[in-house]
Amino acid sequence: MDLKNLIDVLKNPPKMEQPVVLPDFFLDHFLIAGSLEDFIQGLRDMASQGGGNMMGVSQFVRRGGNSANVASALHRLGLDPVLIVTTDRYGKQLLQSLTEPGLNLEHVHENGALSSTVSIEVEHEGRRVNLMVSDSGSAAQFTFNELTESDLDVITKSGIVVLENLNHNSEGVDLAKDLFSFVRSGSEAVTFMDTGDPSGNPEKIVGLAKSVVGEGLVDILSVNENEAAWFAWAISGKNSEWRESVKHPTRWLAAAQYVSKETDTRIDLHTPFYSATIDNDEVISMPTFIVESNLLCGAGDAWNAGDIFGELSRLEAKERLILANAVAALYVSQGTAKHPTRDAVLKFLQDLPPVSDKATKLLKLK
Repeated sequence: MDLKNLIDVLKNPPKMEQPVVLPDFFLDHFLIAGSLEDFIQGLRDMASQGGGNMMGVSQFVRRGGNSANVASALHRLGLDPVLIVTTDRYGKQLLQSLTEPGLNLEHVHENGALSSTVSIEVEHEGRRVNLMVSDSGSAAQFTFNELTESDLDVITKSGIVVLENLNHNSEGVDLAKDLFSFVRSGSEAVTFMDTGDPSGNPEKIVGLAKSVVGEGLVDILSVNENEAAWFAWAISGKNSEWRESVKHPTRWLAAAQYVSKETDTRIDLHTPFYSATIDNDEVISMPTFIVESNLLCGAGDAWNAGDIFGELSRLEAKERLILANAVAALYVSQGTAKHPTRDAVLKFLQDLPPVSDKATKLLKLK
């Protein structure tokens, strides 16, 4: 890896246009337990005796929601993102206490309902899994019409408009179409979308694939291997072979390539072993860094923040992917749910951390 230019940019970043991120904030309550089987058995034992109190489970509360997390990560990297979300008065107070001082919260609406999630992390079949139980609150129905004139003004003046986490939103397709059509009509901003896991509502991904991505409204579609498979399934007319590709790491890149070619959209793919930028026939990939994972939830948000920083600072694709991989690796390795600073990322890269050897094998087998 040639990191000279990337390190120079991290030491002396250029002036970057302001990113806008929307539309969700969640209060996340984490429960960190041992095995899934022991956890469930403990609940059953308590229920059979009419109730009780399970001990020995670590817990913490933090800010959640993909948009709030991406904005937080961008802020920690030294940018000045604007977060546009709807919650209630209590939710805004929580958001203020759970984010770094200085994050722009002037566009947080207080006329809605708090969104919240209980996230249970347990061991199952040899790996850590994250099980989430959510009350979507205002994230369930955020629409373009909720945006104020002040919101629209800051969107028009931004360098990149980032739309996240549409899986909770029953109006997600219309929100994406209306928002990005507005951006296209009067702004030079880049449009960036990460839908989140669509498995709970597959028809929504069909609408997004056809009415938003397929209509050229998205400049950058950020996906993991699961989301790439879902988009390929939707674009292909629900060909089940694409859905099966998520089980086969050698097919992940093919799914992302298919989506890019069919929609003429840049796909930024992040997986456990490598990340890649796919623009029709052009594919650039970089292996992920090997670190001990101490936190599961939020890695994709951290990766997106690095990707967005790289986009706004005009990094070359390889450098942008290395940066995104580094931000995500630092985030999951710290285990504190705190996003890394630019100085921390700089030190991490200067130490030349090891990278995944599985990436080379998978990319050769594509």
